[in-house]
Amino acid sequence: MGVGFLGLGRMGLPMITHIRAAGHDVIGFDIDDAARRRARETAVSVADEPAAFADRDIVCSSLPDTAAVERAYAGPGGIFDVVTRGTVCVDLSTISVATSRALADAARERGIGFIDAPVSGTSTHAAAGTLAVMVGGVAADLERVRPVLDCFSASVDHVGPNGAGLLLKLSTNRLLTAHLAAIAEAVVEMEAAGLDVAQGLEVLRRGAVPRLLDYKAAPLADRDFTPLFTVDLMRKDLRLAAEVLPGFRLATLAREILEEAAQSGHGEDDVAALITSIEAELPTDH
Repeated sequence: MGVGFLGLGRMGLPMITHIRAAGHDVIGFDIDDAARRRARETAVSVADEPAAFADRDIVCSSLPDTAAVERAYAGPGGIFDVVTRGTVCVDLSTISVATSRALADAARERGIGFIDAPVSGTSTHAAAGTLAVMVGGVAADLERVRPVLDCFSASVDHVGPNGAGLLLKLSTNRLLTAHLAAIAEAVVEMEAAGLDVAQGLEVLRRGAVPRLLDYKAAPLADRDFTPLFTVDLMRKDLRLAAEVLPGFRLATLAREILEEAAQSGHGEDDVAALITSIEAELPTDH
């Protein structure tokens, strides 16, 4: 299968390396001379201009931002001007949902497939070939390119129409940031309390925190508030925490959300009932 790969940076280079190792006929391109040179040093075949993608069945891109992706595909001499009908374009970047959908529409008018396929993971996961890919677009287009995506991924999931992959990726990164910030608060709290941070983190690893999705994801999605650990019990614990630990932003916000759930009648329900406070923030016309 003929593959073109646009973007040979920290993520793109290991991805194209895996594609080549799997036996695909792949050629790369990057506007940066240094990136092209590094790719050639790893024995990747590199073109000096995107016109080399004219005969490719699939074109993948891993670029830093929305503007770069828009230029690469829809700009003068861009991918849409180069490839032929029937080609499927796979954008692995994290960009504006609106721009990605507009590019998909523009591609469709030319008889070209276009899917958004942002990845979850870092350059370490890219090097290991264990990225998670979330795909928005036409299912048949995904099936054509799946053998290529499988080269550098541990999972490839079709999550909906164009834009759905990006929506899930953006939600994922919000969650990751909030989770990381909460862990950061816990580290500073432990330090302020004079606790052994290394020991405290090891205890956290053995508790409920690393498996929170296993315990609470389904009850949240299903609005199943059968009590295992109630809102009122958690309110009590957070009240005790506030007496002896710093009042950091996320901890304070979490307590406020829990109080709102109790005030709306969920005190005896499972702590998963805090989702009622979250969904109350949705605009009425949503």
